[in-house]
Amino acid sequence: MRLKEHEFFVRGVREPVRRLRIGERWVDVWIPRGTPSGLLVAHDGQNIFDDRSAMHRQTWDAARGAMRASARLGVTPPAVVGVWNGSTAQRPYQRGYELVPQKLMSTAMQVDPRLANWFDYSQMCGDEYQTELAEVIVPRVAEMIGTEVPVAMMGSSMGALATLYALGERPELYGCGIAFSVHWPFAGEPLVDALIHHLPVPGKVRLWMQNGTGGLDAAYAPYQRRADALLASRGYRVGRDVSSRVLRRSGHNEWSWARRLPDAIEWWLRSP
Repeated sequence: MRLKEHEFFVRGVREPVRRLRIGERWVDVWIPRGTPSGLLVAHDGQNIFDDRSAMHRQTWDAARGAMRASARLGVTPPAVVGVWNGSTAQRPYQRGYELVPQKLMSTAMQVDPRLANWFDYSQMCGDEYQTELAEVIVPRVAEMIGTEVPVAMMGSSMGALATLYALGERPELYGCGIAFSVHWPFAGEPLVDALIHHLPVPGKVRLWMQNGTGGLDAAYAPYQRRADALLASRGYRVGRDVSSRVLRRSGHNEWSWARRLPDAIEWWLRSP
């Protein structure tokens, strides 16, 4: 697919999605009419709106998900920016290096053996990526919106790890994280402990997590139970500070994540 700056429409949505270059990265931006109720920053922007660029020709259907959630609450939908990952044919593993929680990883933290054939600790650029989001992309989209709005982050799998990491790195910017299919097996229990303890004290951020039971998600349950227990021990309150769910007969794919995206956005926008 040849990339260029342009606008395109998605089914059932009257406002266009703008594909543009911000800094060195492609992003897809959807801004509803009126003043948005927030700004949702989504990893893996190729998969957020456009089935032509989506990895499996499945998208998060994010604009319509935002519209459904806001209709339930009687508010304007949030704007959504899909930030494209940096993987290319020449750099097939760049996505993983960008989304890794860099400060928390060490050579003593062993990655999943299935990833060991490509993962190189020296290639991690998660902090550089997070800085690009916070200092380049979010400010540019905020200018497009024209007013200050609450900001949340959303991601799945490795993107979910990056979302939790961002809450700990920049709680003053991201008030909420939406994390689907959190890929805890990337580095197992040490990563669970590090990410949960990296979060700020309760009351600073809110966290919505959902895993499925099929595909890669089938292995996540014991790690998620550990994460839930650690959150509780830190004082995170279920419903107010955190929501952790398992969706039966749901897998590790955009179709599954899109099904519950309106619920996640609604939970974010509804003040506790």
